[in-house]
Amino acid sequence: MTSWWLWVLADLLVFHWIGVRLISADAWNLFSTRIPSLVPYITFGVMLRWAFAIAALIAIGWACYRGTFVLAQSLSLPNRNLNALAAMYAWSIGILLTAIPGLATWSSTRENMVEMPSRNAFGVTGCFDQISLGINTNPPMNSTASLLTANDVTRRLRGFRFNAIQETDSQPPDILVVVVESLRPELIHPSIMPNVHARAEHGLWMQSHHSGGNASSLGIFSLVNGLDAIWFYLSQVRFDPAMNRLFHQAGYELGFFGGADDWDAFQMDAFINSDAYDTFQVEPRDGLSSDQRAIHSARDFLADTQSAGTKSRSPRLAVLYLYATHSPFLVAPEHIRNLPSARADYPLPFGPDSRDAVWNRYRNSARTLDSILAPLLDDPQRLVAIVGDHGESFLDDGTIGHGTRLSAAQVRTPAIIFGGKSVSREVHFNTSHADLLPTLISLAGIRVSSPSSFDGVDLSADTLRLRTIAIADYLRPQALLLESERVDSEVFGVQCELSLRPPHVQILGPKDERGNSLASPTGTDSSRILHSYLREGFSSRLP
Repeated sequence: MTSWWLWVLADLLVFHWIGVRLISADAWNLFSTRIPSLVPYITFGVMLRWAFAIAALIAIGWACYRGTFVLAQSLSLPNRNLNALAAMYAWSIGILLTAIPGLATWSSTRENMVEMPSRNAFGVTGCFDQISLGINTNPPMNSTASLLTANDVTRRLRGFRFNAIQETDSQPPDILVVVVESLRPELIHPSIMPNVHARAEHGLWMQSHHSGGNASSLGIFSLVNGLDAIWFYLSQVRFDPAMNRLFHQAGYELGFFGGADDWDAFQMDAFINSDAYDTFQVEPRDGLSSDQRAIHSARDFLADTQSAGTKSRSPRLAVLYLYATHSPFLVAPEHIRNLPSARADYPLPFGPDSRDAVWNRYRNSARTLDSILAPLLDDPQRLVAIVGDHGESFLDDGTIGHGTRLSAAQVRTPAIIFGGKSVSREVHFNTSHADLLPTLISLAGIRVSSPSSFDGVDLSADTLRLRTIAIADYLRPQALLLESERVDSEVFGVQCELSLRPPHVQILGPKDERGNSLASPTGTDSSRILHSYLREGFSSRLP
């Protein structure tokens, strides 16, 4: 019995943090393949708290064991003859009587078992989680073979790899792509990131933008390829990023600058490596200092006006990857303005009582980053894009962090393009990272042979083509499908099992912004949305 309650306590802790059950395939996938890569982000304070928690659980278990043993000895009598069958009946009746209130109000009980797992010990089994409660309002799709085939995937791969530069501008601009860790759209505010906000007001500002997935690897993959991140696990695409290939063809020198060097831990070394860039400068994380050095290196790369032995240099594209806004959110003392602000060693997982303090620390961190980034934003001739790699949940969807749910908090991020020949416009329909590469190519005055090889579209065009977006999941071979024009609806998207090797697709059901299943959403035809996505991206055979 003691072991059971220890399991309940451990499951409660894990479920509250990342939204998956301790004993589940998702937890095994996370702990076996992902945890080692996350160790560098764990602070000493967090490790100390976890050590105390584990020690406390062991102590409680031992105390319960000894206490029940002593109690049993004190109550036992040599001549006592207990009827085991009668005792079993008594216990069964007692359990049944206590279960009657919950069974009588089963609908609310089931919801509470998910929202508050500590209210019912059987919640640890995961049998009652919301992810399994979705009720499809569409007929089940029993056969998917005709919807997505290996030939469809091969045809798209061929078009992607053969896409090439056809025409370039006579005076192409320098380009700066700034990728900010865990950046949420709420941070683009004059009181938090005033420098970025000022540029956003005069540039192309995507108001309902989404990463390619709920983790860095998926978001950056989508950004550098112009593809939805469901393509991430195909090596033919991952090891041949379209951004690098096309801009090299257009005569650009490419540079990458980042305050981290653990790309292989997240399978990003396929498209973030020294072979893919002419200048590649990364270093281990060192607080704000590594971000500051990366910014200085990018500034020097873009400011270098002449190559040795030549009258003028080639145009340059710099990718700058900044980490200040990744947990535990690095803050310069002079930027602690949102109070109360949590300390760097705030507890993980944190509860609702600590949420505001951690959120304030996150906002203060964004203010610091905005300040150190400002000098790179002054050149009006330079084309600049600022995006987050993914979002971040602060209990918005019941979890903390990212990579665990396809919720709005984990996948929404700002996207801003300004400078050069960018247009001043707010885009209010759904967009994604896959749209950014086609947009940058267009604004740089470059024309490619096969624009349709991208999933994304040129957001600077006078007439914008609406599409269905796929946002990939980090833990599972799943994706959330969003219609471009569907914003501010009770339905955030339609979640599907979706993989390309082997080709497989299956509707799981509509989801709300928290990533929870919707039993009876109004006006949502999941089958139609899936067909639209497959028709746009893979085959004209679909009706």
